[in-house]
Amino acid sequence: MKKKTLPIFLMLLLLLTAFTAVPYAAANNDLVITLQIDDSMMRVNGTEKEIDADLATKPTIINDRILLPVRAVVEEIGGTADWNDEQQTITLTYDQNTIRLTIAQTTAYLNDGAYTLDAAPIVLNGRTMLPIRFIAESFGFTVDWNPEQQLVTIANRPANVSNEQSDTVKTLVVYFSGTGNTKTLAETIAATAGADLYEIVPEQPYTSEDLNYHNNCRANQEMNDDDARPAITGHIDNFSEYDTILIGYPIWWGTAPRIIDTFFDTYDLSNKTIMPFCTSGGSGIETSVSHIRTICPNATVTNGLRGSASTTSASIEQWLNENNFPVQ
Repeated sequence: MKKKTLPIFLMLLLLLTAFTAVPYAAANNDLVITLQIDDSMMRVNGTEKEIDADLATKPTIINDRILLPVRAVVEEIGGTADWNDEQQTITLTYDQNTIRLTIAQTTAYLNDGAYTLDAAPIVLNGRTMLPIRFIAESFGFTVDWNPEQQLVTIANRPANVSNEQSDTVKTLVVYFSGTGNTKTLAETIAATAGADLYEIVPEQPYTSEDLNYHNNCRANQEMNDDDARPAITGHIDNFSEYDTILIGYPIWWGTAPRIIDTFFDTYDLSNKTIMPFCTSGGSGIETSVSHIRTICPNATVTNGLRGSASTTSASIEQWLNENNFPVQ
């Protein structure tokens, strides 16, 4: 079988004891787990829990690798893990998927497929170091790292929806556009996803001078103020009817404009799926996605899409499929 190469951005600390599966994740489709460096508590859908009872185990960073105590995480998602000391292998099982890794070997197995890792699992101080992103994404979860807050977020992707169910799932594309590029992208996404479309309109429209970053313009002032909440005109009266919200914005100062915070302050996103997308001249979408996950802890936030006015429907459909969105 042809081997596939997958990047590894984070490393996971696995406590080598047997895990007991719990029914929580199976019963709850909205699961967001956050862990912070040097904090012995984790947060599961906003509820604080001890990571490692009586041991005060804390996530840490060693040689630019993020190490996470995983016992509590695995128990929360309902998975199991088995360590074979003789073969030096770790077997992880969740739902109908099984991952097998071997110490000092870069080949990992997901079900019947072989994957080449760019770093082999190792044992450090009696603990096994495993690739968190490969494991999480193989099990249908996302992993996000916020370097400013030193925060790791593990979240489940939106569940697959059958064809019979898809007719009852309502999707809304919401966007704010400063110069028109995000508007064009949002219209293409709405057409591709078969979704309704809604524009976030500022009560005070942004002029070209408001967006002139070379002076002390309005946009600069807002982005320098974490509490800024530009007013929005209009309201979505039937917002509660939508299950999935695809929200788009231009990237300002490396993140979403403050008017996006106004939107999240206005509506209840609990138990909804949020799919962020952006237009950007250079910055990525990751920082804004981390921010959305922080301020919407009871929503499922997927991986984001960085696009442009010329992004094709094929590229958009690929992003939707990767995040298990039921394309009509």
